[in-house]
Amino acid sequence: MWIPLAFVLLFSTGFICARLGTMDAEPFTLLLVRSLVVLPVLAAILWLRRSPRQWGSSAQRGCQMGVGMLLHGAYLGGVFAAVKAGLPAGLTALLVSLHPLATAALSLPLLGVRLGLKQWAGLALGALGASLVLSGGLTISQGLPVIGLIWCLVALAGISSATLWQKRLSGGMGMVEGLVFQYLGAGLVFMVGASWVGTFAFDPTPRLLLTLAWLVGAISVGAIWLLMMMIERGEAHQVARTFFLVPPCAAVMAWWLFDEQWTAMMILGAALVVAGLALDRPKAARAVPLHTDTARPRSSTR
Repeated sequence: MWIPLAFVLLFSTGFICARLGTMDAEPFTLLLVRSLVVLPVLAAILWLRRSPRQWGSSAQRGCQMGVGMLLHGAYLGGVFAAVKAGLPAGLTALLVSLHPLATAALSLPLLGVRLGLKQWAGLALGALGASLVLSGGLTISQGLPVIGLIWCLVALAGISSATLWQKRLSGGMGMVEGLVFQYLGAGLVFMVGASWVGTFAFDPTPRLLLTLAWLVGAISVGAIWLLMMMIERGEAHQVARTFFLVPPCAAVMAWWLFDEQWTAMMILGAALVVAGLALDRPKAARAVPLHTDTARPRSSTR
């Protein structure tokens, strides 16, 4: 139970970092520097661990680079670019937290997993709750930049695809070793992004350096490591549902750091999120492949 909670707390700070970091640097440049800094950290972890390395095959290394391009490159790049474009951090968190709906829908054709009625109800409640949490703090008069919404769609597609791809990968590669290749793939995406839409602006203020340190230690290593552990232990749609807790948690952090106030609608939304998660706890879920040699297809049961 502590792994999902720790992941939510760490991952939620990413939206705070997006707001703070893009004040002094362009999003892709900041994330490129973060990718370059995290690689020596992972190398140190491998050295201190002093256990046999599991680098996997060349195909597995290529797949991990692809996952990194989607999970770190498209998702984080899209989130940071959306915030930089002027989209509120809260609304950004809402849009990308809806990816469990896409992940669950794709789990049927790609992974052969059918969702039961309670699972779909839990997803629906979570989506509704996440919407209420963040829409309660927005006003109709606010103009939303189209480019920011486009970047959110990029992030949404990236994290949904990465979750499904990672779940389909077989063993043979260590978790830290896999992260090394993920960040190599992400670095390529950020290099292209910084060259294409940016000017490599990076003003090393104390605020930016502290934000970068947190991005590397708490999110790039801590949160992503926990995410890989959850994907390894649970189904893709179950892992994705954990993200419904990110918007309310991010809203609390924004209230504490930036004095963003909660409304009654936001509190109601947070309650719906918790109710949606309670409807279908990951540890109790079972899924049956669509095609087996001895049984007909059936929905997952409780």
